[in-house]
Amino acid sequence: MDIQKKIEAILFAAEEPVGLTELSSILLEDQSVVKKELRKLIKEYSERDTSITISTLGKKYRMILKSDYSEIVKNVSKPELTNEQIRLLTLILNKGKTMKGEVREKFRVQSDFLIHSLKKEGFIKSLKYRNTEIYQLTGKFYKYFNIEKGKLPVNKSEETGSEVIE
Repeated sequence: MDIQKKIEAILFAAEEPVGLTELSSILLEDQSVVKKELRKLIKEYSERDTSITISTLGKKYRMILKSDYSEIVKNVSKPELTNEQIRLLTLILNKGKTMKGEVREKFRVQSDFLIHSLKKEGFIKSLKYRNTEIYQLTGKFYKYFNIEKGKLPVNKSEETGSEVIE
């Protein structure tokens, strides 16, 4: 079997992004060979007119749907993040840093689960502050949502005068 096809199959089937070391160990191939074939595959996907692409997340890779096609599949695909997780990420994004007490106040019983799940996914990190914690977004959040840190497109809503992120 062709190494590129094996890499493609692994990236397609994997629930989480896969690193070069993991690909090499699964395929029982040298990392330099896997890296070369992976680069060819990424180039091939970028040149093809397809709805799928191979995304790089740090030093890991995964197959994703190009953003142009996300609206079409929304009714048949399960979202990766729940509405509550997105609400919490939005809260932290808008404030920059968010105290544990504020998260508990807004999300009540769900707060510990939401925090734990988003930390596990690598979207937020916690910092000790006195006798509590402060939550911040990680680089993975910005990369996942394709947002450049500190450069959010913000407009003033004409009706309310409040800021709206587009």
